[in-house]
Formats: sequence, structure tokens, C-alpha cells
Amino acid sequence: MSDLSRLLYKLKLTDQKISQLFEGQLGISLTRYEILHRLLELAPCRQVALQEVLQIDQAAITRHLRVLEEGGYISRQRNENNQREMMVNLTNKAREELVTKPPQQHLSAKEQMVSVLSPTEQNQLDKLLDKLVLGLEHITFEKEEL
Repeated sequence: MSDLSRLLYKLKLTDQKISQLFEGQLGISLTRYEILHRLLELAPCRQVALQEVLQIDQAAITRHLRVLEEGGYISRQRNENNQREMMVNLTNKAREELVTKPPQQHLSAKEQMVSVLSPTEQNQLDKLLDKLVLGLEHITFEKEEL
């Protein structure tokens, strides 16, 4: 178990470094950055669909979307066909900063991050992380009887 706990701890440290990089250097959380990139592919889309793709809970997606909306990166409005659903779309500001004229600081950081792992290593890590997440989802605990 000590080898596994060491690996899991390294994942935790990696997550901290990524969070520091995104929030400290790029001024946006990784989750919000990923939301914007997913919206490039999916927008306009239902808020629930975005929540499912990102595998985060309803309260968290609502908080993230509120911050992005306040920053002028997304717009939300009720689905005309189903008033209970919220539709999410990217603004022109977001498209400009992500695609048309991304800030040089973002481009530089992205280039440096991409260079850390080769494409083969990125693919291997992706598969291993998927396997780990799936495996962790299936762990069960037996309750001890008193």
C-alpha cells in the first residue's frame, strides 16, 4: 500500500502545482478553463449536459458558471423548449481569448505544459488516469457488524 499511497500523494502534489499555475499565472481555475474549452465544442448546450461531461455536481457547476458569467465569458438563459433547463453559451469575449487572440502569457504557458510530456506519454497517462478513476469508483467497503 505504501507504493500506491506514494503515487496517490504525487497525484495530489501534481494537482496542487496545476492549480497554482492556472490560478496564479493564468488567472483562471483549471475547472473553469476546461468548462470554456468544452463549451467551444458543445455550445450552446444544456447546463446539465456540461455538468455530466465534466463529472461535477450541480452546485459546483452553478458556482463556476456564475463566475464565468460575471466575467463576461458565458451567457446563460432558459431553454425555450423546456423552461426548467438552463442553456449555456460562450460570449465573443471568450471565443476571442480562447481562439482568435489568446493572451501571449496563456500561449507560452500552454507550450511549456505540453512540452513536459511527449504525445506518447500524454496518451499513456490519459489511459492510466482513466483506469485509476474507474477502479476507484468501483471500490466498496464492507461494514463491520457490531
